[in-house]
Amino acid sequence: MTETPTAIDHVQRWREIVAARREQHDAACAVQNRTTGDYWARRAESFRAFVKLASRAEDPLVASVRRQIQPGETLLDIGAGTGRHALALAADAVRVTALDPSPAMLNFLREDAAEGGLDNVDVIEGGWPDAAGETPPADIVISANVLYPIEDVVPFLVAMDGHARRLCFLQMMVRQPWFDPPGLWEAVHGAPRRPQPAYMEAVNLLHQLGCYANVELASASIPRTFGDLDAAVERFAESVAVGDDAERRGRLRAALETMLERQEDGQLGLRAQRFSQATIWWEAGVLQDAGAA
Repeated sequence: MTETPTAIDHVQRWREIVAARREQHDAACAVQNRTTGDYWARRAESFRAFVKLASRAEDPLVASVRRQIQPGETLLDIGAGTGRHALALAADAVRVTALDPSPAMLNFLREDAAEGGLDNVDVIEGGWPDAAGETPPADIVISANVLYPIEDVVPFLVAMDGHARRLCFLQMMVRQPWFDPPGLWEAVHGAPRRPQPAYMEAVNLLHQLGCYANVELASASIPRTFGDLDAAVERFAESVAVGDDAERRGRLRAALETMLERQEDGQLGLRAQRFSQATIWWEAGVLQDAGAA
């Protein structure tokens, strides 16, 4: 007799993937008596520089929202960071709310909004969904590349869905992170990097919750260049949990030396790699039964 296959619990699978990656990163930080609590504070400046470079190319999430946003609509960006999407879409929405838990990130967002003369961007410091009570609803709610480290992801998605009057958008990587060169963690720590959730984990989880989301895939290539090897080491020191450890920094430096190439303009650059991103979107309200369950 053929046995019926056991259904996969995609919520539990998500939790397990996130927990395993977090435990690996925490263990690497603990050796240096450091924590991941201020991870984004330490990375805010380099992240802002990356965002400015990445903004030269059209972002698929921005393009997708622009196709669907209607005149007079408002937008909420959950996990806005330094404002790549919130600021790009400020010209398309009557009002944009940018929410992020990192003061350092939001300071850069405010600076860039002021520099761009954008007076319709409101900034709220806080994590999601804890800050939902002080965050106004919006016609369109977006969250770009935020879900990866969130273990208890269902309350996040339910609150996001409940805060949107019309549409919800997620942006997720199709494959594993492209922002660190393949093999860099292993070169430093001697073990492969644990995977993080990607777009299929998000789509399957939403499907399990009764949300049959739309998915759009797009490919892009973002140059990653540095003035010198020291700048490259500083860029990746946080993401591969090197900190101030001299031995690990030495391994990071040696690995990057083999990966970087001199560009025509004199900069050092990583070999260009194309990567795919997924824009996942759905009509708001479908997850409210999941929140009550």
